[in-house]
Amino acid sequence: MRKSNAQRQRAYRDRHLKLTDEPDDMLERINQMVSLPAKNALKRLASYYGVTQRAILESAIANAERTLLDTLPGEHQNDYYDMKITLRSNRKQETSNNESLTDPTKED
Repeated sequence: MRKSNAQRQRAYRDRHLKLTDEPDDMLERINQMVSLPAKNALKRLASYYGVTQRAILESAIANAERTLLDTLPGEHQNDYYDMKITLRSNRKQETSNNESLTDPTKED
């Protein structure tokens, strides 16, 4: 029986998930579009340090979180982990970003 595209994609993802050194329950897939300069910077950083792009992303995220936690008092750290506090409204930022992307007269 012939597999559908979705079945082939699922099998591919499952195979490649198993090729890592991490237990399956420790990995999550992230699909996100980024700007070309950001992608090129990621490739250059990975090449320079001789690591994978995944390692660069994980390191950058861990460093950013560590830096943030160093500035938060203990009671706010719990709120951070529970996602009860934000630096700014993400919803407002998303709206602002979407408007500037769709309206060529607006600049960031």
